[in-house]
Amino acid sequence: MNKRLGCRMSLNISAAQALEILVVSMRDSFLAVTVFVAAMILLFSWLQFITAGRFVGWIGENRGLQPLIGAMMGLTPGCGGAIIVMPMYARGYVTYGTVIATLIATLGDAAFVLIGAVFQDSSYLTPVIVVHTTSFVVGVSWGYGVDLIEVTPTTPLGRFGPKFGTDEPLGEEVAKAMEGKDSLIENLPREVPEGWGYRVLHQGYRIWWLVTAVGLCLAILLLGWYAQDPEYSPELVWDPTTRDGIVTWVGFIGSSLSIILYVSSKNFFADDTEATIGDKLNSLDETLVHAASETAFVTFWVLIAYLVFEFGMLLAGIKESDMSENGSGAGAVLVAATIGLIPGCGPQIIAITAYVEGIISFPALVANAISQDGDALFPLLVRHKVASIWATIHTTLPAIIVGLVFLWAMGQYPSITDALQP
Repeated sequence: MNKRLGCRMSLNISAAQALEILVVSMRDSFLAVTVFVAAMILLFSWLQFITAGRFVGWIGENRGLQPLIGAMMGLTPGCGGAIIVMPMYARGYVTYGTVIATLIATLGDAAFVLIGAVFQDSSYLTPVIVVHTTSFVVGVSWGYGVDLIEVTPTTPLGRFGPKFGTDEPLGEEVAKAMEGKDSLIENLPREVPEGWGYRVLHQGYRIWWLVTAVGLCLAILLLGWYAQDPEYSPELVWDPTTRDGIVTWVGFIGSSLSIILYVSSKNFFADDTEATIGDKLNSLDETLVHAASETAFVTFWVLIAYLVFEFGMLLAGIKESDMSENGSGAGAVLVAATIGLIPGCGPQIIAITAYVEGIISFPALVANAISQDGDALFPLLVRHKVASIWATIHTTLPAIIVGLVFLWAMGQYPSITDALQP
């Protein structure tokens, strides 16, 4: 919800004020982000379920198109498409340039936050299209360039530099596990069906989907109410017989359930693993389970971002405009690209939320989008440590370059700024 509750600038925060910030942030994160993200994650998870096998076969049969196909898989919101590519590289099915193209193109789960902003404010449509298009184009071109000059983890400068060490082999256990397997999708690992977290997630996801469905209907109504009355802003009311009371309770319950699913999944910084991808791609029921879990993960980190921004501004006695001034220069581009070096989607969701909240500039957004690898780096790290380290470097360089180019262009042409900085 763009109409966030304002906070008084004070260094002293009362318990009531802190509770108000917490509940409003929970309400807004669920009704402004979660419900729309859930619909998108469910859609893309279903598409991955019915098409992933075709993509794997296609990319293996068309080596010359691999960076292009890899970027397409990375471009799909979420980390599933990118994660599938990583073990393919470890097996020798795809080139290193394909890995780079995939990692550059992916925005991970942070993409859902950015796309979800469009539902609240259509002015975000242009930035969403531009950042995804930029990531895709840079990913494809950089990926082909990497393969063209024969860049690999052991020759990080390609034909123009020395070779360091030898190619890192697969571990013995991994090699044995892969031996004789024909289908990458069918033979992805699965989650072990045991433990309290597994039971809570697999029994509670239906309740979560029910509340989320109610929340989606309510969020659509809120958009209509905003259109009818631009000055409308829901109050924090606990009376369930009132309109604002219903908004408060649905948002609060939805976020609470999301936090429970988040904790139950035990994936605190990276929600997608090869095991969860294996479950989703081989079972439609597991697709529903993990779509709920993935959305809960996004909800948790969006909530953290909201709380960091709100309490940070309150304690520091600053306004959003003050933070925006510090998030619009070359330093912001470098910081955003550096955040992208951190594996996992959690920190990246905070960075993307900062853009949606007007804290950082579009050039910083682009730098983070290109630099970040989402959860896809983890399976590569397990199989090929050298490749994972160099991949982060090889994706950060274009992130900084492209981010600075956008910074220059937006400084030269104010019309670009108007279009890309809502």
